[in-house]
Amino acid sequence: MISKQIYYYGSDLYQVILRILVIPLIKRYFNGIIRNAPESLTVFLPNVNCKLHFGDGDKQAIRSNKSDDTLPVTLLIHRPINFCFRILLDPKIGLGEAYMFEDWDVKSRIQDFLTLLIRAKRYNNSAKKVKRSNSWLKKLPSLLIYLIIQSIRSVISFINVLQHYCHANSLNGSAKNIHDHYDLGNDMFSLFLDPTMTYSCATFKAIPSHAITRSDSKLLEEAQTRKYDQIFHEINLTSDDRILEIGCGWGACAVRAVKCFGCRWTGLTISAEQFKIAQRRMEDNELQDKINIKLLDYRLENDIYDKIIAIEMIEAVGHEYLPQFFGTISDRLRPGGKAFLQAITCPELNYERYRRSSDFIKKYIFPGGHMPSERAIREALPPELSITKTIHIGQHYAPTLDLWYCAWIEHEEEILKLGYSRRFHRKWQFYFALCSTLFRYSHIDTVQILIEKSM
Repeated sequence: MISKQIYYYGSDLYQVILRILVIPLIKRYFNGIIRNAPESLTVFLPNVNCKLHFGDGDKQAIRSNKSDDTLPVTLLIHRPINFCFRILLDPKIGLGEAYMFEDWDVKSRIQDFLTLLIRAKRYNNSAKKVKRSNSWLKKLPSLLIYLIIQSIRSVISFINVLQHYCHANSLNGSAKNIHDHYDLGNDMFSLFLDPTMTYSCATFKAIPSHAITRSDSKLLEEAQTRKYDQIFHEINLTSDDRILEIGCGWGACAVRAVKCFGCRWTGLTISAEQFKIAQRRMEDNELQDKINIKLLDYRLENDIYDKIIAIEMIEAVGHEYLPQFFGTISDRLRPGGKAFLQAITCPELNYERYRRSSDFIKKYIFPGGHMPSERAIREALPPELSITKTIHIGQHYAPTLDLWYCAWIEHEEEILKLGYSRRFHRKWQFYFALCSTLFRYSHIDTVQILIEKSM
C-alpha cells in the first residue's frame, strides 16, 4: 500500500508520469462514471495546478435551480498517483481508502461528492447503451491491460472477502467483532451521539428537508426518544411485561421504558464498555430492582420473556446465523409473545452479491457486519414466528447520520486528543457520509419488524 507520494512534485519524472499515465486514468475514471449524466464535477490537482471538468455544466445549471442537492462539486486530489493506485486496484473500497489516507478532499461536503456519483450511476444505468463499432484489433491493447487489472482486482477482492469470512459471528467471533467497534471508547462515542447515547436510526417528527448543520443537534435527542416511545407503542408495553433487549447498547431504551412503564427489563450486551455505562445509568436512576444488565451473548440467555426487542443488533448476526438468531428469539418468547426488530436491510436485488463480497464498511468499520434482506429475515423465521407489521424508516437515517457527522467534524480536536489518529478520524468521516448518502438514495433501508409467536 502506498502511504507517501513517491515522486517530488516538481521533478520531471513526476510530471511525465502525471501527464502520460495518471491524468489520463483520472479522466477515464470520471468520464466512465459521469458520461452523459447531467452532473458537474471539477477535479483539481493542486500540486501541479491542473484542473479537469466532467459532466454537462449547462444541464447542471438548470437542475441546480431546483435543489441545493445538485450543485456542482469540486474534488481536490492531493496525491494523484496514490489515488489512481487505490481506485485502479479496488474501485469498491479504494475510494474510501484514498480518503482515509488524505489522497483527496472535497471543497464542500463528502456527501455532495458521493451523491453526485450515485446520481450519475443511476442516470447512466437507465440510459440507452450506445453500440461501439471499433474493431476488436484496435481494442486489443486496452483489452490486455483490462484483463491484467481485472485479475489483480479479483485477487484483492478474494482477500477482502476472506478477511470478512474470518470475522464470522460465532460466540468467540462475535465477542471480538463487537469489541473492535463498540469498545473503541465511551468518551469517543459521547462526542458524536446525543445525550441518550443512542447509536441507531432516530425517527424525526418531520424529516429535515434542508442540509443538516450542527445547529440542528437539538433534534437528535428528541428523535431518538420518539423512536423508543414508538417501539413501546408497537409492542403494547405494560407494567406487567418481562422484556429482553438483545443488544442493549448504553442502556437508554431500558431506562426510558422502565421509567415510563415500570416493567422488568433484562438487557444483553457483549461490549464491556457499553456494559459499564449501562450499569452506571441503571444505578444513577435507582432502577436496580427493575433492570438487569448482563454481559452475555444472546445465545446463552435462558429465561422466558413476554416481549423481546433488538434495535439494529441483527447486523451483527451474519447470514449463516440468522436461523439460530430467530430460533433463540422463539425459545426465549412465551407463546403469544411479541418481538420487535429494527434492522438495516439490503435490497433483495443486490443481496446475493452483497453477502458474497466485502466493502468499506465491512472491512474498516463493522468487522463481521452484515445487512440482511427482508426476504432473508422471513426465510429464517421458524414456523411459530410470524411477521405482523413492517415499518420502513430508512429516510430518517440520513439526517441521523448527518447529525453524527457534524458532531464528529466539530469535535475533531477532542477526538485526536483522546489518542485517535487523523486517519481514524477521516475513516469515520467517510463512514458517516457514505451511509448517509446510501440511505438518502434508498440503496439501503431500515425496517422495523413486529413479530408474534403463536400460542
